[in-house]
Amino acid sequence: MAATWKQWATRAALAAVAATALVNAGCLVAAVGAAAGAAGAAGYLYYTAPLVRDYAAPYGDALTAVKTALADLQFQIDKEKSVGGGTLIETHTGDGVSVQITLDLLTNPVPADGSMTRVSVRVGHFGDEEISTRIQDQIAKHVPPPAAPLARPAPPPPVETAPPPLAVPTKK
Repeated sequence: MAATWKQWATRAALAAVAATALVNAGCLVAAVGAAAGAAGAAGYLYYTAPLVRDYAAPYGDALTAVKTALADLQFQIDKEKSVGGGTLIETHTGDGVSVQITLDLLTNPVPADGSMTRVSVRVGHFGDEEISTRIQDQIAKHVPPPAAPLARPAPPPPVETAPPPLAVPTKK
């Protein structure tokens, strides 16, 4: 009987350990799910953080406008580097939050419309809409207005010819 009692106690202890593991595994699954959801939310916030505007201006004019706007707002340029086909400018706010401004040249499907430049402003990791909007508004003040489309020359006026001779009656 003693052997049966020990077997029963051992089985009960193993069942208790298995039940504890199952309960904790459920918590682990919930914790992993919550972490995945939080990572997804953080990724979404990071992706939507930059404030993006397209300007109907050549790339060089837009770059000059960005630098002038930063000078107006007393942002000091920490770093400027070429990235792909564009430029990345890094600066920081008065309280030390990083600001990244990216310029990219866009191609217009209609060449007569001129060139476009996309300017993206990201303040911190997850964005600050108020500061980003202020920077973009200042940039917009310095972007030159788009050039007027070239006017086609007016067609020359029609040439007037002398009136045709009057019909002369013929004698029969």
